[in-house]
Amino acid sequence: MRFIVADWGTTRFRGYLLENETVLDQVSSNEGVSALQKGQHCDVFLKHCGHWLKAEPDAPVLLVGMVGSREGWVEAPYATCPAGPAEIAKALVPVDLENGRKGYIIPGLFCEPAPGAADVMRGEETLVLGTGIENGLICAAGTHPKWIEIKDGRIARFATYMTGEMYALLREHSMIGRPATTPEDSKGFDLGLDAAKRNSGNGRVGLLHLLFSARASVVSGKMNSNLLAPYLSGLLTGDEINGALAQFGRPSSVTILAEQGRADLYLHALKRHGIEAEFKEPQQALIAGLARIVRQHALG
Repeated sequence: MRFIVADWGTTRFRGYLLENETVLDQVSSNEGVSALQKGQHCDVFLKHCGHWLKAEPDAPVLLVGMVGSREGWVEAPYATCPAGPAEIAKALVPVDLENGRKGYIIPGLFCEPAPGAADVMRGEETLVLGTGIENGLICAAGTHPKWIEIKDGRIARFATYMTGEMYALLREHSMIGRPATTPEDSKGFDLGLDAAKRNSGNGRVGLLHLLFSARASVVSGKMNSNLLAPYLSGLLTGDEINGALAQFGRPSSVTILAEQGRADLYLHALKRHGIEAEFKEPQQALIAGLARIVRQHALG
């Protein structure tokens, strides 16, 4: 089956013409959701993908990612966990393209991972379905990493962490990261992981104290300034892993969904906990997940 996909994030637009799980053609631009106003989405899609619509008049069209957010083309209500391909396919939201043709926005997911907590995702659910994992724990590692529990091929629950955004805030807009210098010494990452691991036991002093302590260590001469940025990254990543293990239990293995460089950091951090991890490439997982959803629904 041939189908057309727009993977539409906050900052990037990526379009694909697919046959099953093979990419026949692709396009990309900086016209992410944050760069557009209401009413512009259809024109952008047609500019980049209109030639595929004409060449493939029967191809289903799927739109995934932040295109279904409040800032997107149409706000697509979240499906509720637990959810697999069938539940997600039933919740697709149609949008008008041209000449009566419709595209379908993948809705994203809502869950309550713990009493009193709420969480959402848009886009990661499709990648997760494309991993082929029936039971296990997945970490979709990005600016806002998501730890996702899979049971019987369905997304049971998930939890999102502010790791990447918090690191950027500390480095760019906080006194904590101001003393950091380059070139960075990567040994700082392990020092941060060590501090986070110590902070998970009975001697826990809290992440907020450890963040200020990082600055204090530099200005007092206890830590070299070129260790600081990697230290903060390791501390935040380690604290994220502490939280995920507390929430989901200690798994025998974790699947990391991320680009290779970022995945390597998580593989390294989890190994220090004695947990094996494997890496899966996000684009391949996305395409496989989209193919599963297409097969669940007769799209026209």
